[in-house]
Amino acid sequence: MLVSGDSYPCEATASAEISYMPRRNERCFCGSGKRYKHCHGAWSVNTPDAPIENWHTTPERVRDAFNRRQIDRVNHYSNHGFHRPPLVAGNDQDRFIVRGGKVIHWGGGDNFMNFLESDLLRELGEPFRRNISHPLHIWWQAMRAQAKSRHHLGPERGLMSTVPVLSFFTVAHDLFVIADNSEPRERLLKSLRVADQFHGARYELMIAACLVRAGFSFAFSDEEDLSSGHSDGLATHRRTGKRYAVEMKTKSWPGVLGKSGERPPVETMKGNVSRQLREALAKPADAERLIFIDMNLPPPPHDWQGEGVWWQGDAVASKRAVEEQPGNVPRDATGFVIFTNMPSNHLPLDEFYIGLETAFTGYNQPNFSADMPLLGDAYPEIADLFDAFRNHDLMPQKF
Repeated sequence: MLVSGDSYPCEATASAEISYMPRRNERCFCGSGKRYKHCHGAWSVNTPDAPIENWHTTPERVRDAFNRRQIDRVNHYSNHGFHRPPLVAGNDQDRFIVRGGKVIHWGGGDNFMNFLESDLLRELGEPFRRNISHPLHIWWQAMRAQAKSRHHLGPERGLMSTVPVLSFFTVAHDLFVIADNSEPRERLLKSLRVADQFHGARYELMIAACLVRAGFSFAFSDEEDLSSGHSDGLATHRRTGKRYAVEMKTKSWPGVLGKSGERPPVETMKGNVSRQLREALAKPADAERLIFIDMNLPPPPHDWQGEGVWWQGDAVASKRAVEEQPGNVPRDATGFVIFTNMPSNHLPLDEFYIGLETAFTGYNQPNFSADMPLLGDAYPEIADLFDAFRNHDLMPQKF
């Protein structure tokens, strides 16, 4: 993992389609006479086999290129999730990278991590460099210092997987995934740039990216629509068509992730998130609920000897508190609840990164259990989401 210098890619407006790819309604390149979207273009996460009736008459170079592309896509889906693989053309001197509705020119080599760094810096804007209290700025400067200290090791020195390195790059990669597969709302980008609002915005970005990796299409709700209450977004599983109203809630602490105030002692941090769960269940929803709650707790105490995640008891207690005292929660409210935690947010900058922790449960879902043997058969969307969370911090190293 290498870090580039202060370089910014230039942007150009992307055309609707890429020149070397046939349009979806054009005849397929293989000569079948079918439209591309009904022939070789039909291959997707939903249909693993394309109808290739005249494969033997297709030129060998086309078959080889098609095979390589399919293998690359399968590997990408296995390692990084069900989002679109990055579309890249060119060479080390001049690469053109499709990022949603833009084509970005990149001349910084074949390291995808270098591009992600530059891409995030460009999105945050020039004022970010002067905002020394911003968590991303702190991570970025620590990452730069680490790169400088390892410069004597040569061009293949890379970076160690410390808190600032992976914290910075997971944000950068999540932003790229959403920009390339969904429509990030401008309010979210603005909030990412503000230190005091960073925690909530970063959590929304992370959850949206994990949903995309799990095979969902995701759309943020219109926050300017004040005519009625609504969820934070709507997720539709592309394989099953199941729709979910998504709620994302965070628990904040002073002095943590850009919040002002003095950080409380670690031993006083408790995982009571009953208020967040109550608020999420009270929101109106026109589909089954998916509720994500950030526990925002440090790693387990040194003397902890339990199994699973150490804050699981607090999560269960929060759910029971809502069941016993629902407040404004409707009697028939149901949903799947995913508690998450990022211990690295509480670690010193020189510590190694600790990945995302999760705990799944259901609210008024008597037949659901996250550890049921055939989870993928009974709840395929939840099983895909579970896998996406496990691979959250995995990202391509090279183009």
